[in-house]
Amino acid sequence: MTAPAPGPEDGEDRTGGTTEQHPGAIITPQDVEQGLYEGNPLAALIEGFCLAPAAGGELESRPVIHVQLRPEATLSAVEADRLARLCQQGVRRRLAATGRDAGAPAEECPAVQELAIVLHPYGTGPFAAVGEDG
Repeated sequence: MTAPAPGPEDGEDRTGGTTEQHPGAIITPQDVEQGLYEGNPLAALIEGFCLAPAAGGELESRPVIHVQLRPEATLSAVEADRLARLCQQGVRRRLAATGRDAGAPAEECPAVQELAIVLHPYGTGPFAAVGEDG
């Protein structure tokens, strides 16, 4: 499960998507990036991400962070669950720290509470169009 450990400081742009505004929270790619990498012992497995809305009930959208794994990363179900939880906790922590909310504190915001992390093997899911030439 070892991989090179570049992160946001290595100069490579890994941000994906645009700023998402959800009832009660403003989520920027920079906040997501810092939340995914800072303090995450498994961050070296992350190749990149994209931020996208997912339709929720009553026409509300909830943020979904699609995380692309590095090409050499192969995770068991337990490892994938751990990585997803660490990413979710990190992003929530970052959003709470930035205080970029549009009302209630980020930790009380439904959009932040329902923040979903979806892991994708390299070149799959929303990253399939990017593929090897990315």
